[in-house]
Amino acid sequence: MLKVIIVDDEAKARRILERFIIEYCPQLEIVAMAEDVPQAVKAIQKLQPDAVFLDIEMPGYNGFQLLDFFEEIDFEIIFTTAYSEFALRAFQVSAIDYLLKPIQIDQLTAAVQKLEKIHANSLIRERLATLQKNLEDYKIKKIVIPLSEGSLFVELKDILYLKAEGSYANIFFKDGNKVIVSKNLKDYEDQLTIEEGFFRTHRSFLVNTDYIKHISSDSSEATMVNDAIINISRERKQEFAIYMKQKQLD
Repeated sequence: MLKVIIVDDEAKARRILERFIIEYCPQLEIVAMAEDVPQAVKAIQKLQPDAVFLDIEMPGYNGFQLLDFFEEIDFEIIFTTAYSEFALRAFQVSAIDYLLKPIQIDQLTAAVQKLEKIHANSLIRERLATLQKNLEDYKIKKIVIPLSEGSLFVELKDILYLKAEGSYANIFFKDGNKVIVSKNLKDYEDQLTIEEGFFRTHRSFLVNTDYIKHISSDSSEATMVNDAIINISRERKQEFAIYMKQKQLD
C-alpha cells in the first residue's frame, strides 16, 4: 500500500477526500490529515508518505510553499484545486496531477493509478518548477515530455513541430534532435494551443508557427527553418491563413 497524507484547510474537504479514498482506493493508506502547511511538514517528516494530497489555497502558506521546507522531495504530490482552465492546462503540460474541486471519483481513481506508476521516479521538484514557471505569466513556456527512460523538460521555444506516427508522436527540436513519445498528436494539440503559437495544420502535423519561413503559393505546404516540409490540409487552409495574417499584425 502507498501511504498518503491529506492537506486541506477545510475540514469538510478533508472528510470527503478521506471517504472517497477509503471507499474507492484500497491501495492507499491515509496516515495523517493536516489543515495547514506547518502541520503537514511535521506529519511528512514523521511518517514519510509516498504521496500528499495538497490543497493550493490555504491561509499562511500556500500549497506550493510546502516544498520550501524540504531539501529533497521523495514523495509525490497531487494538488486539489479550483483553479482556472488555463491553470489546469499548465498542470497537464508540467506532468503534475491535480483533482479539480469538487472532487469526482473517476478523477481520483485515475490520479491514483498514475501515482502507482510514477511514484518511484517522480522528479517532483523539477516538475513543480516547470508548473510554477508556466503559472507565472499565465502562459505555457515549458512542458514535460515523458520518455521510457525518464522525463525531458523542454522550453516551447526549442520545439519546431510535432509529427504523428500512429498512436505516437515525433517531436522535432530546433537543435536538430528529435524524440518519439507514446502520446498522440491530439494530446499535444489540447495542451499547445494557438495561444502558444502552435497550429494543427494537418492531421499529421502540429507546428510552432514561429519557425515557419515560407508558405507555398497554393497554401498547401509550409517550409520550416530546418527546411522540413509541413502539409496544410484543405480543411485548415483558411483558418491557418487568417491566423498567420493576425500573427503578422501582432
